[in-house]
Amino acid sequence: MTAMHLRAFAAAALLTALPACGEPPIEYRYDPYTGDAFPDRREPVAVPAGGLGIVTDSLSDTLSLLDLGTGEKRGFVPVGRDPVGLDGPHHVAVDRAGGFAYIGLSYPVVATGGPHSSHGSSIQPGYVQKLSLADFRILGQVRVDANPGDIVASDDGRRVVVSHFDLQRAIKNAGNLDKARATLALVDPDAVLPTGSVDPARITTCVAPHGMVLSRPDGARAYVACYGEDVVAVVDLDKREVLDRIPVDASGASIGDPKYGPYSAVLSPDGKTLALGNTVSKDVRFFDVEANAMDPDRQIDTLGAPFFPAFSGDGKRLWIPTQSPDALVLWDLESDQEITRRDFTATECKWPHVADRLDDARLVLICEGDHVAPGKVLVLDAATLATQSEAVVGVYPDGIAQIPGSAP
Repeated sequence: MTAMHLRAFAAAALLTALPACGEPPIEYRYDPYTGDAFPDRREPVAVPAGGLGIVTDSLSDTLSLLDLGTGEKRGFVPVGRDPVGLDGPHHVAVDRAGGFAYIGLSYPVVATGGPHSSHGSSIQPGYVQKLSLADFRILGQVRVDANPGDIVASDDGRRVVVSHFDLQRAIKNAGNLDKARATLALVDPDAVLPTGSVDPARITTCVAPHGMVLSRPDGARAYVACYGEDVVAVVDLDKREVLDRIPVDASGASIGDPKYGPYSAVLSPDGKTLALGNTVSKDVRFFDVEANAMDPDRQIDTLGAPFFPAFSGDGKRLWIPTQSPDALVLWDLESDQEITRRDFTATECKWPHVADRLDDARLVLICEGDHVAPGKVLVLDAATLATQSEAVVGVYPDGIAQIPGSAP
C-alpha cells in the first residue's frame, strides 16, 4: 500500500467514526464533588489525663508531645514552612481557651562552638505560625523580624507578643543605639490567617531583647530582659511605647557589650516579682513589679550561666538551671539559701535550658544536648531533684508549654 493509499484509508476511518450529521453530541454528566479538596489527614491529639507538654525541637523542625503525667513522649508533629531547610521553631506559647498554639520560627545559622553559638545570628526574617491544638495543623502565619526570641500570649488570648534577639542588628549598628535596638512584634491572633495576614505592629524596645512576660490578666504591659543593653524594658502595649529601661545593676547599662546579659524573665505566681537570669554575670536578679524597680537586696550568684528558672506554686522557692557547669539549683527565697543542688553529667543532661513546674511535687527540665544528637526532657522530684523519668526528644529542644489534663 502506497503512502497515498494510507492517507486515504485514515481519512475514511475518521469519517466513519464521526457521528452522522444532525445527531446530538454525547454528553457526560457528573455529580458535583462534595468532599474536602484539601483534606487534613493529621491525627487528632488527645490531652492525657496528666497534661500535655509541647516542646520545640529547634534543629529538628518538630514539636515533641509529652505525657506530663508519666513523662513519656507520645509522639511528634512536623512544623515550619521550608520542607528542606531548617525553620528553627524556638519558643512556643499557648492560648488554651482558644485552642491555639503559636511558635516562632527563627531560621538558625547552623554552627558549632557551644550553647547558643548561632542563636540571634540570622539575617532571614522570622515567622509566627498559629497551630490548632486539636491536631497541630497550620491555621495561619505572619512574618516578623529576624531572630524571634521569646513568644508569649496574654491570659485572655487577645495578644501574642514576640521579642527579637537580633544580635546581627546590634553588631551591624554598633555606635547607633536607635538602629541597634530591636523590636517587639504585636501579633493580633485574629489577623493570623492562611493568606493575607495583617503585618504586626512593632515597638522598638532595646538591644537584643529576649525573655519576656506580660502583666496579668490583660497583658497590657510587657517586661523584657534586654540582653544587649543590661536593662529591663517596661513596655505599654496599648500605647505602643517604652515606659522605662531600668538597669539591672546600679552601675548602669552596658550598651552593646553587656556586663550582665539578662536573657530570661519569669514572673512569680502572684505577678509581683520578675526573676531575671543574667548569663554574662552568672546571677539571678529580681525586679519588683509594683515598685517598678530592681530589688537591690536580693541576688543569687550561680557558678554557671542561669537560663529559665521556675517559681514554686507559693513563690517561696526557685529552681535555677545553669550551663557550664550544668546543674539545677533549688533556692529558698525566704531564707535566701540554697536548699539543694544537682550537678549533671553530659549523658544525664547537657546544657539545661528551661525549668518548668508541673505541680508541688514535680518539675520538668529541658536539656538542650549538644545541638547534634537529640536532647532530653527530664521529670524531676521537686524537692530532691532526682530523675523520675526522661524522654528523648528532637535536636536542640529549648521551649515548653503545658496544657492541663483532667487528672485531679
